[in-house]
This record gives sequence, structure tokens and C-alpha cells, in this order.
Amino acid sequence: MDTHFLHGFSPFLFRFSETLSLRWTGAAYLVGFLLVFAMLRRQAARGEGPFQRQEVSGFVLNTGLLGVMLGGRLGFVFLHQWEDFSRDGSVFFQFRQGGASALGAVLGVLAFSVYFARQQRRPWLQVTDSLAVLAPLGFLLGALAVFMEGAPLGQVTSVPWAVRFPAEVGLPGFLPIVTPSFDVSTLAYAPGHEVAALARADATFLAELHRILPARHPVLLYQAALEGLLLGGVLLTVRALWRSRPVGLLSGLFFALHGALALACLPFREAQPNLSFAAQLEQGVLPPVLMMAVGAAFLLSVLGQRPDAVGVPASVKLEG
Repeated sequence: MDTHFLHGFSPFLFRFSETLSLRWTGAAYLVGFLLVFAMLRRQAARGEGPFQRQEVSGFVLNTGLLGVMLGGRLGFVFLHQWEDFSRDGSVFFQFRQGGASALGAVLGVLAFSVYFARQQRRPWLQVTDSLAVLAPLGFLLGALAVFMEGAPLGQVTSVPWAVRFPAEVGLPGFLPIVTPSFDVSTLAYAPGHEVAALARADATFLAELHRILPARHPVLLYQAALEGLLLGGVLLTVRALWRSRPVGLLSGLFFALHGALALACLPFREAQPNLSFAAQLEQGVLPPVLMMAVGAAFLLSVLGQRPDAVGVPASVKLEG
């Protein structure tokens, strides 16, 4: 008997009507921003880090809107929808259709952090160090949310923890692993959770789904574990144990380790067909390698400081 898990989660955490709902990805954004606000607020209350207590709410709000959401949306439009956007600029504002670039969000947060530091006359590496420790939380929540929405992104495999994704049946160009007993075109564009609901109500259809659907690596769970839990654990440990670390060390470790861990996940990810050249670059080897190079540059810079400069406190006491 097939033991691979059949993904049947709804992409909606709450659905009040056809037009009013909360998807897992939206909930991930909301929970992430609230947790970052609470953590930075607590840090500022202790007089640590680059933020004054009254600055935290505005910084988190602007980072979320201008950095994560605007940067992520800009990245997605430029990399995935450039041709449509060049013909119709309103494509950018079609938020309900979804679409955000992780690379664009990272660049957006980095750009706003530099802007904030210049405006407030703070060392910008202290700002990025504070955010570097919290960024893995966003990767963790984001990867789990996309997994819950049922994206079949992993390579086909036979490992016991592989997952079958019903959403795959409704995708254009779906190729069953064996000849199905029904016309799969009848389920074209059908949402995965609706296909799974039909299967739960019909044991024969459930068995057929297990027969025709390939089992895939749950690559998003790998990303959540590596880029979320492992990366966050390493950065928190370094921050706790190395109190006199040089400013910028956490930023360098973040970029270097995130690039390496993202690279480690690539062999388990299914190549996506019919993507633009820019989109293929975003999902390929280049972004992790660039992040590793940026991280290495940070680390060489901060660790190459004079011995008397390395002991600069990593957090500063602020009045207010």
C-alpha cells in the first residue's frame, strides 16, 4: 500500500466568502511582522541595538511595506511579468493574483535599512545585524505557508517522507506516472485542496490519485528547516555567545550561510519550465552564489579589522 502523504491542506487559513479570505501566505506576513515588532521592541526596551523604543513601530511598518512587500512585488514583476508590465503598468497593482520575489524582498529590506540608518545617523551595519537575526523567522514562516498552499516544487523521489500534491493534476502539461483511468483534463486548473476533498469522499478516486501522482521531495519543508530553523539557530547562538563580536559579523554570516543553505536545497527542487531567463536565474545557482560572495566580503571586512577594532560592542545603549 502506498504510504506517501497526499497533500490536502486548503490554501486559506480562513475563508469568509469568495472575496474575503486569509491565505497562509498572508498570515505568514502578518505573524512575521508582529513577531519582529515584539522582538525589536523588547530589545529597544533593554537599551540594546540601533533602535529607540519609539522608532520600532514605524521602522517595522515601513520595512514591511517598502522593503518586503514593495521590494518583493517589484522583484516578481521585473523577473516574472516584465513583458506584461511593459504593456500594462497596472499589472504591478494586481496584488490579489499573488506573486512576490524573495530576492526582491531581501534587496528591498536592505535598501530601506541603509536609508533608515542614514536618516537617523546610525551605523547601518548595526541595523542589518539586528535584522539578520530575525530574517530566518520570515524564511521559516514563508516556506511553511507556501507548503501549506500546496506548491509541487520538489523533484520526484521515492523517499518515505515524499509528498503527493493534488494541485499537480490541474496544472497544464501534467504527465501522470501511469495511464489514468479517467480524463485528467476534466480537472484542468482545479485547486489542489478541492481535488483532495474529492479524493477523501471517494476511495476509488483517492487510490487513483496515489497511482498517477508522482511523490516529490517536500523541498519547502527542507527550506524551512535549513533557511529558517538552522540559520536562525546559528545566528542567535553567535549573538548570545560572542558578546564582543565586530559590527557586521551577523550580517556577513547571514548572507554567507543563507546562500550556502539555499544552494543545498537546489538539487531537491524541480526545474520550472517556460520561465523567463531572469526568472531562471532567480531560481538557479546564481543568487545563492552571489549571497555567499556578499557574505564572504562582509566577513573578510569585519574579521580583518585591527584587533582593537574587533572588540567594538555589537550593540549600543540608546537614550530614549
